[in-house]
Amino acid sequence: MPGLSRKFGGAVSADAQKRMASLKPYPTLDMWRNPVTRGFARRLIDEEQRKAVEELDFDYRLTDDNIGGVDGVWFEAAGARADAPVVLFVHGGGFVAGGPAISASIILPVCHLSGCDAFGPDYALLPEASYPTQIDQVSAVYNALCTEYAPRRIILIAESTGAAIALAAMMRWRRDGLTAPLGAVFLSPCIDGMGASDTHIALDGRDPLIKSMRGGYMRNLFRFYAPEAALDDPDVSPIYGDFAYLPPILAQAGSREVMLGDAARLTQAARKAGVDARLQVFDGMYHRFHAHWSLAETKDAHRDIADFINAL
Repeated sequence: MPGLSRKFGGAVSADAQKRMASLKPYPTLDMWRNPVTRGFARRLIDEEQRKAVEELDFDYRLTDDNIGGVDGVWFEAAGARADAPVVLFVHGGGFVAGGPAISASIILPVCHLSGCDAFGPDYALLPEASYPTQIDQVSAVYNALCTEYAPRRIILIAESTGAAIALAAMMRWRRDGLTAPLGAVFLSPCIDGMGASDTHIALDGRDPLIKSMRGGYMRNLFRFYAPEAALDDPDVSPIYGDFAYLPPILAQAGSREVMLGDAARLTQAARKAGVDARLQVFDGMYHRFHAHWSLAETKDAHRDIADFINAL
């Protein structure tokens, strides 16, 4: 947060150090719950993410559309290829903020480097709609995309709390007998409403964006998301679900973020179930660093995502 003195390893770029010093922590859950302050908090988040879009230095286009009865945005970038897979992008925002266009700086570099177009559903936010509405909407989009594209040509990409929605949806698709996507990428995944990962304790205070409160923030947030469900219900916290028969998975996280443990547990659970899963940890990086294209570390991460997609 601004003004906070931090020490960094010598391998962390000077640009990344400056960026972390400038970032403001996310609003508290009390701000999200309060209808008076909720709009202000959303505007703060939206403003920061719009600034990140300004860092993109390649041509791109965003087009509104409706897929499967769900409004959303198509992302196209320079370098698009007609033979590339289609990406289903599920944005984060703590279930309470953001949207596909607001999160464009996270997905457009993937489109630019991989040649893929992407569609991001503008799923309903809290408290206007709660679980399982978000999973239902993402699933409706996937079903619709499958009617136009062979399922094996669809890549699922999700970030932060969007990963909880996307991973739970993908486990549902398997139960429903649907063909899995070609692959899945999870960026700074937040997939455990119990807040049980050790990094919620070990790294609390190291990330400029999230104050975990020893996992308490996650527990309260997921209770807000799914007030009638148990926090360890696999449809709410998919880390407790069945990973069998899922497609190849790539998870990325920063070494300073409290979600690092979620990413590590995700890939470990997937490997134990026989899934080809790999974890990449970026030294010194923070939650959702993928949004800041101007950083050398972010460019490296997006190149690795593109390589993963193109190797499937």
